[in-house]
Amino acid sequence: MISLTGLNPSQRDAVSVLRGPLLVLAGAGTGKTRVITYRMANLIASGIRADRILSVTFTNKAAKEMLTRLSAMLPVNVRGMWIGTFHGLCNRFLRAHWKLANLPQSFQILDTQDQLSAIKRLFKQFNIDDERFPPKQVQWFIAGCKEEGLRPKDVVVRDAETRQKVEIYQHYEDQCQREGVVDFAELMLRTYELMRDHDSVREHYRRRFRHVLVDEFQDTNRLQYRWLQMFAPSGAHPPQGVFAVGD
Repeated sequence: MISLTGLNPSQRDAVSVLRGPLLVLAGAGTGKTRVITYRMANLIASGIRADRILSVTFTNKAAKEMLTRLSAMLPVNVRGMWIGTFHGLCNRFLRAHWKLANLPQSFQILDTQDQLSAIKRLFKQFNIDDERFPPKQVQWFIAGCKEEGLRPKDVVVRDAETRQKVEIYQHYEDQCQREGVVDFAELMLRTYELMRDHDSVREHYRRRFRHVLVDEFQDTNRLQYRWLQMFAPSGAHPPQGVFAVGD
């Protein structure tokens, strides 16, 4: 076991319970990321292999902080651990399963500006009125659909405006697939779909990761929550080994 003297009683309780599921609620600035880091260290010190732990954060800064603290606390190689943001971990996952995900091995990631430029190219190609359908609004529409786990065929069309947006969304999907690129939301959605549709891959990761830790749990959207369910150890209900902290 590691020394927990640097934690207050509530933090020690959260770190010490080795079985899950467990939800920790705490206010901003109360050391939630610190608790996750100590919990990972305590799990490893208790005999859990470092590569059996998956830890999800919302910022690269928090992920780097966890890695730095963990390497200072234990003589463990943290470079191979799955600690990162949702998008960072999805990128790692898809690089490993690019063929199954129907992507080129060297697929590129579009940032927000790249995505907007790609949408504007479609507007020119299909002569779409950018005053009636501002490209940024279409960009938000596409991102919102993906965050709900919706492909173009899944979107409920109730009016002509939505129908046009869905058509643009489909053109955008086709263009990205042709060019071998993905946006940030696609990283999440494609990882979720691959896990959902391939039992052997899903079971492999559920057996591998015995502990899944989630920072800033209150900020998870619908797709991220479903993504976490795919990775939950052994697919148990409630999911064993899941440890979440949030405001």
